[in-house]
Amino acid sequence: MQNIIYICDVIFSMNFAIVGAGNIGRGIAQNLIENGHEVEIMDKSHDSLDRIRDMMPKVRTIEFDVMDRSSYRKLDNYDVVISALPGSVGMQFLRNAAKTGKKIIDVSYTEEDPVELDSIAENSGTVIVPDMGFAPGLTNAIAGYFTADLESIENVKIYVGGVPEKPLPPLDYTITWSVEGLIDEYTRPARIVRNGKQIQVEALSGIERISIGDYGEMEAFYTDGLRSLARNIRCSGDMFEKTIRYPGHAEKIAVIRDMGYFDRTKISGCNLTMFEISEQLFMKRLYRPEIHDVVLMRVMVSGKKLGNPVKRSAEMEVHYDTARSRTAMDITTSLPASITAEFLSGQVNVPSGILFPEELGRDRNYFEQLTDSLRRKGVNLQITVK
Repeated sequence: MQNIIYICDVIFSMNFAIVGAGNIGRGIAQNLIENGHEVEIMDKSHDSLDRIRDMMPKVRTIEFDVMDRSSYRKLDNYDVVISALPGSVGMQFLRNAAKTGKKIIDVSYTEEDPVELDSIAENSGTVIVPDMGFAPGLTNAIAGYFTADLESIENVKIYVGGVPEKPLPPLDYTITWSVEGLIDEYTRPARIVRNGKQIQVEALSGIERISIGDYGEMEAFYTDGLRSLARNIRCSGDMFEKTIRYPGHAEKIAVIRDMGYFDRTKISGCNLTMFEISEQLFMKRLYRPEIHDVVLMRVMVSGKKLGNPVKRSAEMEVHYDTARSRTAMDITTSLPASITAEFLSGQVNVPSGILFPEELGRDRNYFEQLTDSLRRKGVNLQITVK
């Protein structure tokens, strides 16, 4: 990555467009408005835009159709554009937006690899930061910062998860984000690095016990969250992401999965899939907005610097914000995106093309602004270096 020219740490009022009027888009907008910026939210759904107007009267709303290329002219007058779309349409947005010459922050977890858009974005003068949420996103930036000055990297281990503050039957879990994304996390094979080589393992496997912060023993299991880290950071040992849940959760979900409740084929004589039925059941039984959540994270890196062994770790425990009625998952997903948008809006000579979160994390100015801004919002990273 080329060096980014850093201007200053004063954040001036900028004009941001957010495409996607869901919970995360609303959270990003709230962060930016609190910092004095002008924000406009775009979406195809009139109902979603109506809800935004009711909840956030200071925000201007604009109709935007991801599939209609003429809609992209509406992005012309913004300093930075943030995509908070569902993963199912996130890549289509990036394909079209890659030709706009804008700075784009994306929090959509798309099945496709955004790196395929690198040459298009570079030739168009567009900067795209994909996967800039919590995990991937914040965790990638931390891994990039921790490994930037190491001459060799041994292990990169990431543990992340959002759970209710207390276990809640039947699965000791409550929905705080996309149900489709959650089920995909439980079914998609996990790409990890073992002994320096990339392999695939079954999601929900590799269960281990872990304790973070004030929480007692939890469990962690493989999920497919490394994304670009597996390509951009080379290690000689192991690199993986594991999802944190209350003990016993993975075993329960594995039974549901293995019984076929997540299958996407149409049921004979019915126009539904078991996945669609399970999606509705999960929302009915596990969506409990009155239950407060907590997000837990640990990122550990080991390697060598000047021939000496080095170990670095970052831990975080974020709780539901009762004062602002915001979930911990909303806070930890929206803040990295809004902070990155603010940072890029004040930079010049940012290299066009795909700029991954771990590449941004290697820039000390960016990482300091990221951690300082998180701290001002009550999110403290506990960093340890040995």
